[in-house]
Amino acid sequence: MALDLLSDAVVDTVSLPATNARVLKMRGIGSSSTVTGLEVRLSRVFIKDNRTPKVWPFPGFADVYLLLVVFDNLNPEPQALTLSGFARIDDGEDVPVDKTAYLWKQQDPADPAPSQVHVLLSVLKSKKGLRDTAAILAQARDSDDYRSLVGEVVGAIAGAPARTAEIILRLGAVVGNLLKEVEDKPLFTQVISFTDINGDFDNLGKTPVVKMNNYVQTTLTLVVRDPSREPAA
Repeated sequence: MALDLLSDAVVDTVSLPATNARVLKMRGIGSSSTVTGLEVRLSRVFIKDNRTPKVWPFPGFADVYLLLVVFDNLNPEPQALTLSGFARIDDGEDVPVDKTAYLWKQQDPADPAPSQVHVLLSVLKSKKGLRDTAAILAQARDSDDYRSLVGEVVGAIAGAPARTAEIILRLGAVVGNLLKEVEDKPLFTQVISFTDINGDFDNLGKTPVVKMNNYVQTTLTLVVRDPSREPAA
């Protein structure tokens, strides 16, 4: 069977809590249009249950892949496309990740800030040993399906944002299916959309976004910088 990323995927446009930044906005002080820096960090991937029975003498470890795909509205290509393998992950164990998934810094005052950032993260369980992930990504990038779906994602971001998550999931499945020896059902898949129209970039500083199912818990951290709204030191 083909890898199924769409079923049971967590798809969400983040609703962040009210902060001082939003209070200031209500008083007429600038909002996301004056943002000078954005970062989305992959702060945590915690494996609650790796779906591997512990039957003596087997310890119940699992080899897992993390698939990360990130698009924004400023570029016609993914701003991140990574596939990382991690061996012998146990129940109740953190996958060793804490890295930047997306980063934008304003280089010129006239540069527009992103208005949409879409992040796909999928945790896939391998049925055999880990494969050469660099070769898999190269193979994916060379495929007609990949190129076609990248174009569809870019078109959706520009004209039909509500379809973006579905198409990114299909794009992720193109990469995942090249792994071949993975379980058809991922341990966890999510697409999180950060958008200016939802007010996500109005919140200054760091905002953790935690999502989970029965098997995996993840934390993405949105970091927003805007000197015009930051308190004076």
